[in-house]
Amino acid sequence: MKQPSVYSREQIIDAAFKLVREAGWSKVTTRAIAKKLGSSTMPIYSHVSSVEELEKEIRLRAREQLKTYQREKYSEHVLLNLAFGYVVFARDENNLFRFLFLESPNQLDLENGGGMRESFYSEFGEDSEEGKALKELKSSGQEAVIQYTWIFTHGLAMLINAGTFGSNSNRSIMQFLMNAGEAFYTWGIQKVEGGSKDESDS
Repeated sequence: MKQPSVYSREQIIDAAFKLVREAGWSKVTTRAIAKKLGSSTMPIYSHVSSVEELEKEIRLRAREQLKTYQREKYSEHVLLNLAFGYVVFARDENNLFRFLFLESPNQLDLENGGGMRESFYSEFGEDSEEGKALKELKSSGQEAVIQYTWIFTHGLAMLINAGTFGSNSNRSIMQFLMNAGEAFYTWGIQKVEGGSKDESDS
C-alpha cells in the first residue's frame, strides 16, 4: 500500500508518542519518527518547530495516560486509587513513566506542601471526585497527606519501574499502599488536631 505523501501534525505526534512508549525518549529523533511514519523528515519539520514543542505534546499525552490509570476504580477509596494507578502505570508503562519522571522531569517544590496541593487541584480539579475526597481533610492535613504519601508512592513506583522490588503484583502493591496510606493519614490528622511537635514545643 502506498504511503501518503503528507502527514498531519497529529500523526507525527502519534508516531513520536509510540516511540517513547516502545523505546524511551532518548530514541525519539526526527529520523526515527520519519521511519515510523514511512516518510522523509520533511513533514516533521513543517509541523513541529522544535524538540521542546514535541516534548510538551508527548508529556501531555503521557500525563493523560497516567490519569487514565489513576481514575480506574481499584477500590472504594478515591485517593488510594490515585496512588495505586500511579504505581501500576510505572509497572505497565515503563518507558512513559521514565519519560515523565526520569528522562524529562518537571521540577517539584517539595518544600512547599501547599504548592503540591495546588498542583493536585490543577491536575484533577477541585470539584472532581479526587478533589472532593481531598477536601474531606482539613487544610493542614491535605498538605501533609499529599506530600508524604506522594513521596512514598513515587518511591515505590520507582522501585517497581526499575525491577528492583520483590513483588509487583496488584495485591502486593495495594497492601503496601494501604499500610503506608493509613500511617500517613493518621499522622496528618494528628498534625491537624494536636499540632506538630515543633509547633507544640514553641
